[in-house]
Amino acid sequence: MKNIRTYVRSFGLFLGVLLVSCAFSAVANAQASFVGKVTLPYEVHWGRAVLPAGNYSIRMESPNGMAKISSATRNVTVHTNLPTIADNESGGTYLTITTQGKERRVRSLNLPELRKLVIFAPLSKSEREYFAKSGQMTTVPVIVAQK
Repeated sequence: MKNIRTYVRSFGLFLGVLLVSCAFSAVANAQASFVGKVTLPYEVHWGRAVLPAGNYSIRMESPNGMAKISSATRNVTVHTNLPTIADNESGGTYLTITTQGKERRVRSLNLPELRKLVIFAPLSKSEREYFAKSGQMTTVPVIVAQK
């Protein structure tokens, strides 16, 4: 009877270790849903971070998750806040940036390949109209990394 209990406990422990190792393996092998590169021609505010002009990579595990922005030339990585997601199927892959005074702010990332618009800093209807009419809303192309 004691041997059976020992066997059952050992088998249970083995199954637990097997399940945990499979879960970690799946997470380690998971591919990001979006990876791209962007060249920022000027300093931008992205959430609470200020990124100087330069080359960056953007990585998102899912469109609903935070973006990881990494500098290609500096040892700098920034994580964004959780974005708002909207459906979008048109246009290219680009960042939308607004300019107010001397401050440029990343507002969204258009991802037509995922049929999503990832919004980091939402604009009200009146702000959208103002920035569009004043010419203070620009786009910066993002190069989608090959999978």
